[in-house]
Amino acid sequence: MSLILEARENRAFHIEDLMKENKYRTIVILKSNVPGANKNPDRLKFICNLYDSLIKKEFEKKILKKEMIESIDGNYVYYVIGEDGNIVKEKTILIEEENVLGKLVDIDVYNEKSISRADLQCEMRKCLICDNYSHMCVRNKTHTDEELFSKIDEITEEYLVDHILNKTIKCIYYELDLYPKFGLVSSHDSGAHEDMDFQMFVNSTFSIKPYLKEYILYGLRDIENPEELREIGKRAEKAMFNTTNNVNTQKGLIFILGIFLPVISKAIRNNLGQDFIKKEVIKISNLIIGDYYSNLLDKESKTHGDIIYLKHNLKGIRGEVLNGLDVIFDIPSYRDRPVGYVHLEYLIHLMSVIDDTTIIHRNDFETLQDVKTTMSDIVKSGGYTNNIALISNLSNEYIKKNISPGGSADMLIVKIIYEELKYLLN
Repeated sequence: MSLILEARENRAFHIEDLMKENKYRTIVILKSNVPGANKNPDRLKFICNLYDSLIKKEFEKKILKKEMIESIDGNYVYYVIGEDGNIVKEKTILIEEENVLGKLVDIDVYNEKSISRADLQCEMRKCLICDNYSHMCVRNKTHTDEELFSKIDEITEEYLVDHILNKTIKCIYYELDLYPKFGLVSSHDSGAHEDMDFQMFVNSTFSIKPYLKEYILYGLRDIENPEELREIGKRAEKAMFNTTNNVNTQKGLIFILGIFLPVISKAIRNNLGQDFIKKEVIKISNLIIGDYYSNLLDKESKTHGDIIYLKHNLKGIRGEVLNGLDVIFDIPSYRDRPVGYVHLEYLIHLMSVIDDTTIIHRNDFETLQDVKTTMSDIVKSGGYTNNIALISNLSNEYIKKNISPGGSADMLIVKIIYEELKYLLN
């Protein structure tokens, strides 16, 4: 305990130094509010990542300096902000109250002195468990650490399930709303698909939403049972086919999200990064796929994917997950492109590198090679941003030729989800 008290004292000295060095500027200190001896549990580090992003979004160019400091009393981030201290405090109170996780962080504000909620005549913060003020419960030791951590686990799981699920659904719609679309279904038209339309995809997405939630919970709860994932996937497929009258709208997506969502959820919860995601995707993929390809010749009824593998040695989406979804991490984030273009840049880049077996099934191997070559040339010449007219013409041409890069579309959704959530990762 003496080490923790010493760390608190050092932080207080640091804040004094920051105020002296930055006279007339505001200092903000962000740290997690965690009971017990371990003030830096991995399972709660995503919370500071979340609130760091909220602070950066709120103050943007007014942040003059920022740094993370490691401390046994809890790592903290300090910000030097060029804005009036009372205004900053009002804004940080709103940030703390934006969602339930705000009770698990402290955002302290200083401008020549500490600025408290009481200084702004704001109500004091309430306890995690009861309706009393938190400082009273802390002082009186009203709740045990075990009770507090049980409540923390409950609210963090609830937040992450809702947050990751909502992001996932939004990303599915981001892909669906893209246009031009190279023969894929969009809100503009059905592309090269006579048996599908935009509304069918909307209905299909709604039908699989409960099972996407189950995938996320599987990851958050550190479950190690691939058979359970298979069963969730089978129920999702059944719900999809019941909704679409047996039209396959999202079977490939159900499969790939059944591996990716548990892994990224687990990575966020346990403060793990890109390397973990790749390795865990490979591990789960091998467990689920197993010896599928070894026994393929003995199968009496072969799928289109089976036939393509036997003829061309291409595994499609299964091959992507068996490779750890490398392509998702390898293609750029395209942050320099106009916001409305970024997802199309992803799609074009994915089409240039993925062996999309959907194209082979609808056309042939030579068509896939032509698509990859064409898209590679577009990437090299500046992507969608520099080839808007060409891409519009190509998209119309692909519709006429019955081309539709369904595998690339599924991978695009995974790419967007990753880009939307990676700020929470280590």
